[in-house]
Amino acid sequence: MERLRSVPVADDEVEVLIVGGGAVGLTARALLERWGVRTLLVERHREPSPFPRARLLNVRSMEIYRLLGLAPEITATAFTPEYGRIRFRDTMRDRDFATAAMIGINAPVPESPVTGVVTSQDRLEPILLAGASSPVRFGTGLVDLTEEADGVAALIGGSHGGSHGGSLGASRGSRPGDRTRLRARYVLAADGANSTVRSLLGIGVSGPGRMGGFTTVVFDAVPPGQHRLLRTVGRPGRHLTL
Repeated sequence: MERLRSVPVADDEVEVLIVGGGAVGLTARALLERWGVRTLLVERHREPSPFPRARLLNVRSMEIYRLLGLAPEITATAFTPEYGRIRFRDTMRDRDFATAAMIGINAPVPESPVTGVVTSQDRLEPILLAGASSPVRFGTGLVDLTEEADGVAALIGGSHGGSHGGSLGASRGSRPGDRTRLRARYVLAADGANSTVRSLLGIGVSGPGRMGGFTTVVFDAVPPGQHRLLRTVGRPGRHLTL
């Protein structure tokens, strides 16, 4: 690993370095900008997630987005409440043998001015990204991190990427081999379960560890009675259809 001591002078300074550009990191960026805190967000992937993944924004999350002025747009792009149920079936064609509603989706919560919504990360994250102007560097990861007397020093870089937002990141991409030493008062770790920040700081985890694996399948459904040609199988004239 390339260490910080190989980059003796800081290239940039910010108040908060946010590591991770998912929903948590992008929300933190918008909140900190609202409070006048100068930030830089780095995300190792080249763009926001194109996959649906998480599907529920609870009431408290929507209260935060209401504060940021983003709740109307999030609600407008969300799924209808009928999708706010968990359904159990033996196969996709069978009837439900059990079902459960997600709390706060189908009916208001008396203590809150908002309701939760059913949406997904590929719909939510572009709204959060556009909801603030603080710089973001996609394709840029955290390489090294160390604590100093008045903050932290971080080494960031990556093999691909670009920038969105303010002057700190707007004129620079993360070209192959690029490395930037950055000083910040704080680092906010929003880089998920396999956190680079946690690993670099030697922060362990407790509990049973990995408990299983999941596979997400994303597909376009065809209305009943219609067929869609998927591909030719075997001899000409034989087709596999849904």
